[in-house]
Amino acid sequence: MRFAHMSDVHLGVWSNHPELKELSVQAFEQAIDRCIAEQLDFIVIAGDLFDTSLPPIDILKRAAAKFRQCKEAGLRIYAVPGSHDFSPTGKTMLGVLEESGLMTNVARSEEADGKTRLIMHRDKSGALICGIGGKKGALEDSDFENLEREYDEKGFKIFIFHSAISEYRPPHLKDMRAVSLQKLPLDFDYYAAGHIHMKHIDEESRVFFPGSVFPCDFDELEKNQCGFYIVDEKVNYEWIRTTSFGIVMIKLSVDGMSVSDVEEHILGKIEKENLENSILMLKLEGVLNGKQSDINFKAVSNKALEKGAISVKRSVHITSNELGGIAVKPNTSIELLEKEVVKDHKPQKSLFQLPPDKEEKLVFDLMNLFKDEKQEDEATYVFEERVRQNAKKVLGI
Repeated sequence: MRFAHMSDVHLGVWSNHPELKELSVQAFEQAIDRCIAEQLDFIVIAGDLFDTSLPPIDILKRAAAKFRQCKEAGLRIYAVPGSHDFSPTGKTMLGVLEESGLMTNVARSEEADGKTRLIMHRDKSGALICGIGGKKGALEDSDFENLEREYDEKGFKIFIFHSAISEYRPPHLKDMRAVSLQKLPLDFDYYAAGHIHMKHIDEESRVFFPGSVFPCDFDELEKNQCGFYIVDEKVNYEWIRTTSFGIVMIKLSVDGMSVSDVEEHILGKIEKENLENSILMLKLEGVLNGKQSDINFKAVSNKALEKGAISVKRSVHITSNELGGIAVKPNTSIELLEKEVVKDHKPQKSLFQLPPDKEEKLVFDLMNLFKDEKQEDEATYVFEERVRQNAKKVLGI
């Protein structure tokens, strides 16, 4: 018996960055292709297959297509919801995939004698699989409180869950809600964990975190450590990397530098780097002699793309010595104050090729538009599309 353990796929992540969104889907598709090629018995997904409970249709179609290939190859899929694709109403696309016969949600339990007993699913290989799904805010920790911990069923037992383990939390996640090892069901052969986007193995307790299949933020891109495990019945394992691109990092302290100094430095660095099949990451911080908005990041991106970069990502923490305090007169309205800020700190070069007065009005109109809030019961994607369309109207595109 051999199976794959992956988690935190987050299909649909990077929705505002099309090139990274596509790369994340490709990483998942290539991971599935590897599982099929290895002729594995099944795949367990420890939560967050999707980045939301209701992902875009194009994302759902591509996931369903790969799972259909798995089914045709005799490769079963077992999963639990994660904190991102969980829904308190149960209305998730995981349910659609399950109803279609493409996967099995093993986060099932029953109440007996005041205890919560997990319902085992027996795979064709003889493995017994069960799990507890994740919830928003790590509220699934309460599901472990009354959990029946002893199970007599015979077979290779796998427990899938989407929670941090308090004994393993890295320093930067020390305040995250987590579940203790003492709360896990006893004597399972393999504990398939998810939620923490870091690879971690405790061979003694047999708890495995594979990390995410694709980086989900700037810090994860910088580390670029994504993959999944292939495991056999003796718990021999292999970690399979799921990203094939390189990372080129340019870090720069802009203290005392002018806008032209910053541009010249970055472009000079880019000229010397081999960016083929790589993501360029810019990390800028410090106090700039000028305005951040005057830095021509478009020229920087174009130069990087010319040299073969897949994408350019920025982490910019710059303050400007030109942005001094603003004198506020008593009883000045917020609207008037905002207009003064826009007028006083507009870039030297027009962003929209408009006369100054029209550009100020356009910026102010956009500021007002982006104050719009999501309405009660309005789906996030509907809200985002509404704001996007309104912005296009303001911009005249």
